[in-house]
Amino acid sequence: MRFNRYAAAAAIASLPTTFASPLQQRQYNTSMVNDFDDLLIATIGPSHNFVGFDPRGVNNSGPDLSCFPGEEGTSRFYTDLTVPIDVTNKKSYAEMYQNAAAFGDFCTKAHSAANDTAKYANTVAVVNDLRYYTELLAKSKGQDPTKSQLWSYGASYGSVLGTTYAALFPDRVGRVVVDGIVDGEDYYQGKWANSIEQADEAFRYFFQACYDAGKDGNCTFWDKSPKAIEERFQAILEDLAENPIPVAFDIPAIVTVSDLKLLMVGVPYNPVSTFGIFANVLTGLEKRDATLLAQATGVGSRTDECKIVPDALPDGEPRQFIACNDANHRFNLSTYDAWVEHANNLVNTSQYLGEAWASGTSVNCRKLAITPPKSQVFDGYPGANTTSNPLLFISTAVDPVTPLSAAQKMVKRFGGARLLVQENVGHTSTSAVSECTYGVLQRYFSDKLELPEEGRRCKVDNAPFEDARVPLPAKMRKRSLPGL
Repeated sequence: MRFNRYAAAAAIASLPTTFASPLQQRQYNTSMVNDFDDLLIATIGPSHNFVGFDPRGVNNSGPDLSCFPGEEGTSRFYTDLTVPIDVTNKKSYAEMYQNAAAFGDFCTKAHSAANDTAKYANTVAVVNDLRYYTELLAKSKGQDPTKSQLWSYGASYGSVLGTTYAALFPDRVGRVVVDGIVDGEDYYQGKWANSIEQADEAFRYFFQACYDAGKDGNCTFWDKSPKAIEERFQAILEDLAENPIPVAFDIPAIVTVSDLKLLMVGVPYNPVSTFGIFANVLTGLEKRDATLLAQATGVGSRTDECKIVPDALPDGEPRQFIACNDANHRFNLSTYDAWVEHANNLVNTSQYLGEAWASGTSVNCRKLAITPPKSQVFDGYPGANTTSNPLLFISTAVDPVTPLSAAQKMVKRFGGARLLVQENVGHTSTSAVSECTYGVLQRYFSDKLELPEEGRRCKVDNAPFEDARVPLPAKMRKRSLPGL
């Protein structure tokens, strides 16, 4: 794996290096340490050295997982692979199901060589890499490598890394924070079915927050009640479904309701920084102006390059392979009826995000015939009766893709672990500023290891439409909503 180190100016020698894990399998964490150094210092403290790493198959770390290395058509294919289904059009179910088959067959063939290394891109392999790295660090300091411990902060997919590490190496836990907790059972079963149980509550928060901003506030889509705002939003969905909007940028194109539904997935992740932008998108769409939506989704834009440069390769490829390898064919979607039932369950779980979520990972694993070695298969789901030091779990009160219930379930799997709830809507505690949460983290990462009391909740210090502050350095704010 590729590692990148941030050296603290006020580092305390007795404090071990802290690893920062990615929010998603596709995220580039070597660059994250540099881009988010202000955030890491604010949350964990200025006395720690940080190491970011790219998990296997991601960015600078091998193996190369691309099925289409360097080919320009890759982006277009992956765009088609993530188009939301349409519950009013059964043809969309069939197209998604067969698109997934094409992906699986093609990528299986691309990685069919006996010496191909794609099967080694999985979570168990990554946590073993982390253990080995801690041993090297210990050895470099003249310490016993067999007693090395991991200090880490992992959010979203990083919570899978953290809980899996603690399950496999319970006696090698130093400080392990997991934030935005993935349901380990649901994840390793390959279903991703429980992820969006709070999605509609999170999305509907937009309507309330916009109304709360006031008529003369910062929400351009304001109306006399949250219900009135939601009704206008529904009207936009219905209009766009019947009447796509033409745009003319680099190339002529149309913006469809699928583009809006795909964008909607990211909206409740970070309301402080996304809601204002989303309000502007809706204000434009209501006037049949799709400029902002097109810019956000890339509709009407193109590249004139014959080959895609590595940085532009679709970031969905690592996510698909790592998640599918971790699931190891446990979730059987070999029949069309099973797929339709799964998709409908997701849509019934979330009116607003279900259609887009259905086109995600699970179905795309169905014909990907790549199997990790037995030594890298995780059976069951993460848990440990005792760990050398207790884990700290963090969840927002309402998380669109890693619900609070997952944190409540997973914390019970680890003896002595504690759960902190941050009282806001968003994905992971980084979705809002909370000096209270920062204090809890800093006390946990101290030499003394202080856990929050049972049932501890932390208020946040900013809100959508009210406070321009977001818990990211300014250079990262533009990444908060995909494409904007």
